[in-house]
Amino acid sequence: MTHPTQIPAVLSVDGEERIGDFLARHGGAGARAEREGDMAQHAEGWSEVYAADGYLLRCDWSKLGGRVAMTFTEVAPVR
Repeated sequence: MTHPTQIPAVLSVDGEERIGDFLARHGGAGARAEREGDMAQHAEGWSEVYAADGYLLRCDWSKLGGRVAMTFTEVAPVR
């Protein structure tokens, strides 16, 4: 389990703001904690933040040299 300020998404200029906005729109933090992908290689992976209403904010990220690419995706709960 990680703290939201430790996930790679927060390294982006607006990452913490995106996470805060997502949680505010979806009822706060969910019961499940944040989850990280492949941090061991430090080359690519994902971070997920769960909201109280079942939505998920996923940040896929990759590093190449000093460059970091990130893609944020909001995923609706399966009903």
